[in-house]
Amino acid sequence: MEYLLFPLLLFVLSFISGMLGLGVAFISTPVLGLFGFDLKHVIMPWSLLLNGLTAISTAVAFARSKMVDWRTAIPLLAITTLVAPLGVWILHFVPTNTVWWIYVGVLLFLAYRMAFAPKMDDTQEAIIMGTTRVKGGLLSAVIGVFAGFLGVGPGFLLMPTLVMLGYTARIAAATNSVIVTLPSFSAFIAHLGDAQFDWVMVGTTSVAAVIGAYYGGRFTAMRVKSQTLTRIFAVALVLLAIQRVVILLGM
Repeated sequence: MEYLLFPLLLFVLSFISGMLGLGVAFISTPVLGLFGFDLKHVIMPWSLLLNGLTAISTAVAFARSKMVDWRTAIPLLAITTLVAPLGVWILHFVPTNTVWWIYVGVLLFLAYRMAFAPKMDDTQEAIIMGTTRVKGGLLSAVIGVFAGFLGVGPGFLLMPTLVMLGYTARIAAATNSVIVTLPSFSAFIAHLGDAQFDWVMVGTTSVAAVIGAYYGGRFTAMRVKSQTLTRIFAVALVLLAIQRVVILLGM
């Protein structure tokens, strides 16, 4: 039964993450935790692998629709990957709970900005200035360090940041899907030595997740407007913040 349930579940979760231009880990990690799997040895490496695979699948879907801003995606991919180890190093000197509370505050701030984002015209191509890309690079470095410190993917912070810099939500999601690919696999490799996998389960859920993420990205590319996407993302940010507050308060 579980070999049917979990691939179906990951298909649905990956479809949702694909719509937002994210890897599936942000939602698969807490959901898989509900089934009693060990966090460190099972859920984290499993989710990180699926995160990378779904990010690639979503990126392919968006790239086919010519929605990825490659001039932004490639530099930010390199920056976030390079600075993430700095966040891991900082972990030795700063109380983790303090930064998690800052993370919650940032999520709620970004949720507010996304919920009340200015109206976006998807029929016109956004003009992205060189200075905007420089700002994106600087902010991505901060986000990359932050993500490395907390052990989370940078995508949830990068996508709304790109919107705040002037990208439409659709282009931001498409570009973000490329940026989050490599950090996911580098983090997965770091966890691989301690991973305890049911490889049949990993294989079937990987296939289901890749298919779900691809069609989630295609659905956004063909049917979802930027204004709708920003509101969906705002709700997702609030839910993620609530989940983290529950964990921090030990509820």
